[in-house]
Formats: sequence, C-alpha cells, structure tokens
Amino acid sequence: MLKNQLAYLPDLSDLRPEANIDDAIVGEPGESDPEEEERLRAVLRKHRMIFLGEGNALPPPALGVVCDLDIGDEKPTSMRSRRIPADLLSKVYELLKRLLETGLIEYSNSEWASAIVLVMKKNGTDVRLCIDYRLVNQLIKLMNYPLPLIDELMSNFAATMWFMTLDMASGFWAVPMTARAQLISAFICPLGHFQWKRMPFGLKNA
Repeated sequence: MLKNQLAYLPDLSDLRPEANIDDAIVGEPGESDPEEEERLRAVLRKHRMIFLGEGNALPPPALGVVCDLDIGDEKPTSMRSRRIPADLLSKVYELLKRLLETGLIEYSNSEWASAIVLVMKKNGTDVRLCIDYRLVNQLIKLMNYPLPLIDELMSNFAATMWFMTLDMASGFWAVPMTARAQLISAFICPLGHFQWKRMPFGLKNA
C-alpha cells in the first residue's frame, strides 16, 4: 500500500547540489567586456554556496532568522484526515515523498493536526498540496514588523552605480522552525501524520 511505502524512502546523499558557476551567463552582450564578466564570475564563485543547482528544492537555511509561533496557553487543535480520491492518492504520495527526501517535512507525533487540501493546477492534471491552518491561525498571536517604505528604499539607491536582481529560490523553505513551531505545523492525511522542518505557506506570520 502507498501508506506503508512512505517508510521506505531512498536516502539522498546530496540534497543541495551547487550551481555550476562556470556555465552561468554573466554580463550583457555588447556592453560588458571579458574582464568585467570574469570579475563578476569571481564574485559568484566566492558565494557559490547560496546558489542552488538545477532541480533542487531545499535551499540552505537562512541565517539570523527563525520561524516561531506563539499560541500562549492555548491547547492543540486536531482535525480529522480528509478523504483523497483514489486517482489523486498516488500524486499526494509523490509530493510527500519528495518533501521527506529533501528534509522539508518529517513524521510527527504532535498533538496538533491540520488537514490537507488538494487544489488542481491549471493543467488539470497536477495537484497542489495545501494545508487548512484556519483553526491554528486563530490561536497564533499576530506579530507586527515595521516594513520599510518603497520610496525610502529607492532613495538609498541614489548614489549607486550598479544594480542587480536575484530570484530567491523557495524563500519560505529557507526559514528554519523552532521545535514548538514544528509541532504546531503538523498536518494529517490518509498517508500519515507529518510536520514541517522549514516554514510552510499558510501559517499566520509566515
């Protein structure tokens, strides 16, 4: 059965393959010269550990930030597992298998349990795994953080000569979680009871 197969996942020795910096396209054709491009490539090599190789789902943990969930003295909430149509069960299995392989989730004995919800993607074939955290979010205390204003950020660029943009891979999954936050994040489905090791979508303050 699929439920039992989850206990026999292959071990992956390399979960964070480094990006091949030498194959990266740097510079602007007709604008940058070989010396400038090599200088940029040298910077990329120096910081190669923050770049992910193709096909990798688990980014290195973010430094100086951690996800914690304050629920005060509230008691755990537990939802029942919701039925998954037979034709979608194998897709859920593959999603959970990948999350386990990459170390994003682990098996859980938590008193908390939120049910999963499946959402069909636009192609009508693949599914997106969502978690119903509505009960949990009602108990989590809201955090307030003073976000900077865009106009103020732009004014800081006034004397800057060079600009660059970076696409952050799996930004949510780069944030580690405290032990209590992992327990609160636990979710349940017909294939088992799991909890997140990195911050998931859907939780209040995430």
